[in-house]
Amino acid sequence: MLNKQLRKLKYLCLRLLRINDRAHSIAGGFSIGFLINFVPSCGFGPFLSTIGPKLVKGNPVAGLIGCLAFIWAFPLFFYLNIIVGESLIPIQFENNIEIIIEEIEVGPVEPEEVLEAGLKIGKTFIVGMFVNMIIFGIILYFFIYYIIKKYRRALLRLVHKKWRLKKGYS
Repeated sequence: MLNKQLRKLKYLCLRLLRINDRAHSIAGGFSIGFLINFVPSCGFGPFLSTIGPKLVKGNPVAGLIGCLAFIWAFPLFFYLNIIVGESLIPIQFENNIEIIIEEIEVGPVEPEEVLEAGLKIGKTFIVGMFVNMIIFGIILYFFIYYIIKKYRRALLRLVHKKWRLKKGYS
């Protein structure tokens, strides 16, 4: 199982390093593709990661690679959105949580309370998502740009020739 995931990672690295395009285009495409994982896209992430880079003159193949390489981390990014948003906009409910639990056990909850709680959590999520996208996008863009600009050939040699994996089907 681990060997299979390493083979996929090696394939994605080779595909990214072999893209015949400018470093700016590759870094922009990869960053946009990566950032799609912060958005709950309901399965349209790979599709959006090929369209998104075209809007910023990035490489769509690099965008797809960025999305696919980190698609497994969507639950972590989702949680990170909530954590960052909650640190910027604290969620404060008028009622104490014990009182809410008592009300749920005793009788139906008012729809206004449920809607209010949902809107507060949604606002927190959206704020966290935008902050994370800006911070991670800028950092990742410059990191990938620098790596592609300076070390593309050396990394390509390393991944292609020296990174040997067994051809097992485990």
